[in-house]
Amino acid sequence: MTVRSKAFWTFLSFLAFLLFIVAIYTKLYWLNIFVIVLGLLVNKEGTSILFPNYLEKKKIVLERSKVIHESKGK
Repeated sequence: MTVRSKAFWTFLSFLAFLLFIVAIYTKLYWLNIFVIVLGLLVNKEGTSILFPNYLEKKKIVLERSKVIHESKGK
């Protein structure tokens, strides 16, 4: 499993979720610090691998909204 694989980032996402559940049930709230760091890592590095179609659609919508905004300003 490489860092560029979808399975790796999916595993890290589920690991973060499971650690969050464990922290809540066991009241080990300090564990949430690790969960937050893991979640931010998945968000920053793994989003492009996990959701490439979503990011492409988001980019298209952002470009369209810029064009519309610029045309209304003129």
